[in-house]
Amino acid sequence: MPYYDKNAILKALTKEQVIKIVTDLGSKGYKTDSSGNLIFQTICHGGDSYKLYYYHEPTDQYSGRTFHCYTSCSESFSIFELVIRAKRVQGITYTWYQAVSYIANQIDMKAVEHIERPKHICDMSWLKKFGKNKSTDIIDCEPIDEHVLEMFEYTPHEVFLNDHISRETLSTFEISYWGNTNQIVIPHRDRHQNLIGIRGRYLDEEDVENIGKYVPLNIEGKFLSHKLSHNLYGIHINQNKIKACRKCLLLESEKGVMQNHSYFGDDDFSLAVCGSEISDEQIKLLLDYLKIEELSLGFDKEYKDPYGWDGELYKNKLFKKIRPIIPYCKVSILWDKEGVLDYKDAPTDKGKETLLKLLDDKVEITMEDITLEGTYYV
Repeated sequence: MPYYDKNAILKALTKEQVIKIVTDLGSKGYKTDSSGNLIFQTICHGGDSYKLYYYHEPTDQYSGRTFHCYTSCSESFSIFELVIRAKRVQGITYTWYQAVSYIANQIDMKAVEHIERPKHICDMSWLKKFGKNKSTDIIDCEPIDEHVLEMFEYTPHEVFLNDHISRETLSTFEISYWGNTNQIVIPHRDRHQNLIGIRGRYLDEEDVENIGKYVPLNIEGKFLSHKLSHNLYGIHINQNKIKACRKCLLLESEKGVMQNHSYFGDDDFSLAVCGSEISDEQIKLLLDYLKIEELSLGFDKEYKDPYGWDGELYKNKLFKKIRPIIPYCKVSILWDKEGVLDYKDAPTDKGKETLLKLLDDKVEITMEDITLEGTYYV
């Protein structure tokens, strides 16, 4: 089966071809700005204003061959994602692979490398694309003074108690309260039990809106921050269990780890990246330090229809996050196929039984699901 190189297609695209494609997708003509950038109607979300910009060459702010919607979408994306969004407005669900095929059929493929799919993709040359040959030295964060923990009030707060987190878990994770800023205090420790940073969960809605819900704690003008990407929350508590069972449930937030610990106690094998990305350092911790053989990805539910365009788009985003890990251990994603979670929920948010159901129904992702980097089979 032939395949098309995504990067080669982008490189071969001309402005004239972009105009033809976007017009075919529904834009009624186009304009240009003083720099020669193309401006189309916002077909990405069904608008009719000319606020969809196309930057053909790289700029200080945008990479080349990039669209940016300056209205409802308010984000940048490639022409492949534009196809998915424009088709969705038309009531048609397009996968990423169908979008690549659509673009390939719209342009002169003689200018694009077009070769046969290799019979085997799981060889050493393919594995090297994922960076395993990089240094496995783990960079630990600098410890901070433990005495700072003496400043806080160790009384369990109802916000966490009412969110499937037990008093015992709050004590285990040293959760406290800082009245000066009305924040729940969440200490972060590394694999050596060192205190490396403290995050606070704002309780006042005004602070949440203006500053953010989870931020580094500020004590007397000093932010007790650390590189979240260089640690995995909960590793100081759960690493022995993870090493013993060789598996990990990877979540987004500290709260998710505490919920999971409340459900399973000493059998908890969860950790959190504290965000929505998985860094190289976190991958090193998982593979080289904890030596996991199975990873279950339990990121927040950012789709409403698991079988629709938003589900397909989000699944592709998850594929990109776990792609570097796929060759080295069994990987699954927790996928809500039956609507047991609300939009934006974590898999741990609806209680133990719901989480167990999601774990039972998790979807395994194999090398066959992940194509060569920058290449999509059609």
